[in-house]
Amino acid sequence: MPDGKIPLQAEVYLDGEKVEAKVFLHVKGYKRARVTHIDVEGDKIRGLLRPRHSVYPLVEWKGNEVIFPINEHKIRIIIPEIALNFNGNLYVGGKGKGIFLGFHRNEIRQLEEIAKQKGVEPIGRESKA
Repeated sequence: MPDGKIPLQAEVYLDGEKVEAKVFLHVKGYKRARVTHIDVEGDKIRGLLRPRHSVYPLVEWKGNEVIFPINEHKIRIIIPEIALNFNGNLYVGGKGKGIFLGFHRNEIRQLEEIAKQKGVEPIGRESKA
């Protein structure tokens, strides 16, 4: 049975410098995930936001790349397996091992389709929309 955290090939940059980080598509219903989101975990990423704190920056996600600010830092993430195109706010929350990226319904649907293609079905009630 899958554990719901799908490892993704990704490049993560902090203030222009490539950093070591693990990126996962964390699917709703697995390991306490209430909603499908993306986790970014790494020593240089940990501590940018304290656990249970968040920011809501305006971003332009083009294809497989997004750039967004966290406090005085700039994060750039390239995820070849996930192509999204949207302009809007991105929920960025702090967690013990790093950060997570929360999305709007349309993007969550796209992420959950990618998860299904990788053999991981979301668990829980269907979303209302």
